[in-house]
Amino acid sequence: MNFKLVAVVVFAFFLSGCVGAFVPIKTVETTGLYVAEAAGKISVVSVEAAANMQALGEVVGYSCKNKLWDADATAEAATFQVKLSAAQRSATAITNLSCNKGATSLATNCWSSFTCKALALR
Repeated sequence: MNFKLVAVVVFAFFLSGCVGAFVPIKTVETTGLYVAEAAGKISVVSVEAAANMQALGEVVGYSCKNKLWDADATAEAATFQVKLSAAQRSATAITNLSCNKGATSLATNCWSSFTCKALALR
C-alpha cells in the first residue's frame, strides 16, 4: 500500500513538470508586439521623480525555470515581465522596483524563480 502511494506521488511530481509554471509569464504572443515595444521603453525612476507622475498601481512580474532545459530565472527577466504589465496599463515608467529570488517550489512549479514588483507610473 505504501509503495503504491509513494509511486503515485512521485509520478504526480514528475508529471507536474510537464504542465508548465503556475505563475503567469507574459510573451510577445500573449501581449502583442506593441506592448512589448512599449515595455522596452519603460524606465525605472527614483521616488522623487515619481512624485510628479500619476500612479497606476502595483505590477508584478515573474521569471521561472520550469523545465531543466529552460533558461535560468533572472531578476532581469522578471523586471521585463513587470515592464510588460506596466505597458499594458499604458505606463511610461516604474518605481520602487524590488525583486526576490525564490527556491524550488511545488506552489510555482519552478526549479528557481524571481518575483519582481514595482509601481507603474504615467
